[in-house]
Amino acid sequence: MPSHGLFYKNGELADDVINGEVHVFPMTALDEIVLKTPDSFLSGQAVSQVFLRCIPQILKPMQLLSKDVDYLMMCLRMISYGEELDITYTHTCEGAKSHNYVVDLKPLITQAKPIDPTTIGTTFTLKLGNAMVVKLRPPIFASVMNMYLTNFQASNASITLVEAQTKLLDVISDTIVSVDGNETREQIQEWVKAIPAGWMQQISEALQKIGDWGPSTTVTLPCKDCNQPMEVEIPLNPISFFS
Repeated sequence: MPSHGLFYKNGELADDVINGEVHVFPMTALDEIVLKTPDSFLSGQAVSQVFLRCIPQILKPMQLLSKDVDYLMMCLRMISYGEELDITYTHTCEGAKSHNYVVDLKPLITQAKPIDPTTIGTTFTLKLGNAMVVKLRPPIFASVMNMYLTNFQASNASITLVEAQTKLLDVISDTIVSVDGNETREQIQEWVKAIPAGWMQQISEALQKIGDWGPSTTVTLPCKDCNQPMEVEIPLNPISFFS
């Protein structure tokens, strides 16, 4: 995994895992059915169930860093179906039509950018204007799925705007390891909800900077209509990614 397992200290991985390297086994027909269940996908449970079966050295899939999950999904897709991923895309050029394109997954996996362990102490540390020190970590899979679910609920008016904002603040608090050495989750959550908007902006900007690692989910392909290069985002939704 591109994180080298540097942030896993609470039993997320089996004891025999070294530097975040895990064995990935091909999916079965049952795994494919599980991944294509919409309700299970939205909660993240589909990916969690399949990871527990196909990557047994992962003990707590929901607690993995989200970009490690992206990387492992690419690995799982490649060893289960092959290196080529078929996607459908429509370019923005005039008169463009929907076409099928082929993406080679192998370079995306081999060229995934790892976290540099020698700079982790500085890269993931933020000092606020009042000299308060905040230790950060990349978002975990559970938090990202919670954010997707919150956005889905908000768009369907099944929760109020205040409830959605509160849930999103909880997602941000999950990226904070400690504040001035305090690692108590409940206190960090309350601190995040009470800090000035300027501090929240600093935290948001810092999280964007530390996100420069892992596999690229964007590829450059030639448009079949205008022949010009176009940037295409690979859909990591398991319902389409594993079809």
